[in-house]
Amino acid sequence: MITAKVTKNFEVDSPGGSLILKQGQTIKLSYKEAFPLIKNEFITPLDRLIYRIYSEILGCHLWVIETEQDLHYVKNQGHDEAAYTIDEIKKLKSLDRDSLKHIHQVKEIFPGSKIIEVTRKDVNENEVKEEKD
Repeated sequence: MITAKVTKNFEVDSPGGSLILKQGQTIKLSYKEAFPLIKNEFITPLDRLIYRIYSEILGCHLWVIETEQDLHYVKNQGHDEAAYTIDEIKKLKSLDRDSLKHIHQVKEIFPGSKIIEVTRKDVNENEVKEEKD
């Protein structure tokens, strides 16, 4: 279960009928129920969200954290795997496998590094022109 604060009014279906949750209310939900609401910014978790997951794409474990402070908590517990905030993951979701691997290598080499911006550059190797003297 996760405790969260409602950030904007929204309506949910419940066994007793429709229910309106109002901004500022505190609610308890299962993780499965909470994640879509967190993603769509209807609620903000009050509990610390820290997860160690295995990435099939990267072939290793990594940490999913909510805030920069959570990174310090993970490192102070003696864990050395790369960590990504939820905001960073949102920025990476459209990237291809190779790009994700390159970014992950940087995160491993520079612990605590932060992804600020992701810009896709599609370059066709056959279209690269050589400069002539």
